Amino acid sequence: MTITLDEIRGNVLDLDSHEMVPTTRYEQVFGARAGKLLKEFKAFWDDAAERYKDDPNNLAVEVEDVMAVTQGVVWETKGPSAPGAIDMDRRPDVMDVMGIRRQLIFPGFGLFAFCEAHGGGYAAMPKATPEQMQMAQDAVDDYNEWAGHHTSRYPDRLRIVGILASGVPGLTPEGLVARTEKLIRKGVRSVLMSSGLPPAGLSPADPLLDPFYQLLADSNVSLVVHPPSAAGFRPGEVWGRARLPGNFPVHLGLQRAEENLLGVMIMGGVFERHPNLRFGAIESGGFWIGPLADRLDAALDSMQALNPRPIPDFKTDLSLKPSEYIARNVRVGVLLNEPVEEWIVRYPHLQDVYCYSSDYPHGEGQAHSMQKFYDRVAPLGDEVLKKFFMKNGELLLPAA
Repeated sequence: MTITLDEIRGNVLDLDSHEMVPTTRYEQVFGARAGKLLKEFKAFWDDAAERYKDDPNNLAVEVEDVMAVTQGVVWETKGPSAPGAIDMDRRPDVMDVMGIRRQLIFPGFGLFAFCEAHGGGYAAMPKATPEQMQMAQDAVDDYNEWAGHHTSRYPDRLRIVGILASGVPGLTPEGLVARTEKLIRKGVRSVLMSSGLPPAGLSPADPLLDPFYQLLADSNVSLVVHPPSAAGFRPGEVWGRARLPGNFPVHLGLQRAEENLLGVMIMGGVFERHPNLRFGAIESGGFWIGPLADRLDAALDSMQALNPRPIPDFKTDLSLKPSEYIARNVRVGVLLNEPVEEWIVRYPHLQDVYCYSSDYPHGEGQAHSMQKFYDRVAPLGDEVLKKFFMKNGELLLPAA
């Protein structure tokens, strides 16, 4: 007998939601360096205020976080005016009404600062000079203080991601570890990294990064990517210079930044060496993870067939198939317009990978997403329902 949505509510894990503090409050909420960064790109935000004035996701507005927390409001209201979009002290009440137990929360301001720290240019965001990149890194530090504070205040409800500017010029593996340690001390339980630029200028499978991955695994902190993580991704150029030991190119011919990063981590043995590492790809869709698993399984079979003349420094002695590492170590947040019910049938060995995401309060999350996902997944049975809404997300959202 299929469990009802009411029986699921209260225990749902949500892998994608957002803070939507208006730009007019950046300095007030995130500090002086956030205000300075905003002024540096004032022309961009002034243009956005006019260009996107009818877009519910427009941050260049002045609104109060005062709307009532009711079923109709939380599922139908979008943008900065939605309850708990600005004031994180209201977010647990919003989650209670939605039936969400624990939630990953991605920033608005922080993602803008993350993009500019890596040079800008993602989507419509402006390019940044070296001086502006440093200003953005400074502003990221202030955002991380805010993220750690609220995560620590509600440790078993809110998981506001910390931002790790992993692809900035001059960063060393030791510096990457030091930045991550600082984030963890601030209280964050999930860390956003760049998928578009090599971490510390290295292949993501380089053993020099093992202390970074081990720190995350030992600290029970998940590693996630989310737009604009892909900022700067140019596989034939930047990634073509970041080669594995043995001079083999990193990019593997994969076109998406998430595929590229995750594929190299798997094939380079990162999850073999760090079996407790938790990785999530959020708001990047779920359409690519099944085909990637197929491609990597086939690639490993091909490499093993080349023995005793293997491709230099790719791992042909992995203890699991690439698809098995994905099932064990990786989770993806599915978008509402994607046919996840078809993928679960098509890739039964990846049933543990696909997870519910509300995208609250972004407009593209749409109204009543939990009900709509439930209606589509319920025909697959109780176990699939429990996995999609409750069990699978535990990898990235473990209990406090």
